[in-house]
Amino acid sequence: MSCPICGSKYKKIMPQIGKHINSECVFCHTVFGINNMSDCCVYCVYSDVSCPKSQKKQLITPSTI
Repeated sequence: MSCPICGSKYKKIMPQIGKHINSECVFCHTVFGINNMSDCCVYCVYSDVSCPKSQKKQLITPSTI
């Protein structure tokens, strides 16, 4: 992932369940998230790895907001 605030790049394991709309930078600890609800998830927006097709099919659930 790449932090949009401090620019740090780091590895983070993408959970396989749910649509995650925010994440915390491991360096500056800023919480950042998707800007558009049409984005797949925070991992797709701030990572260089594509989301698995199974992840894209899932809907937002209350536990991931």
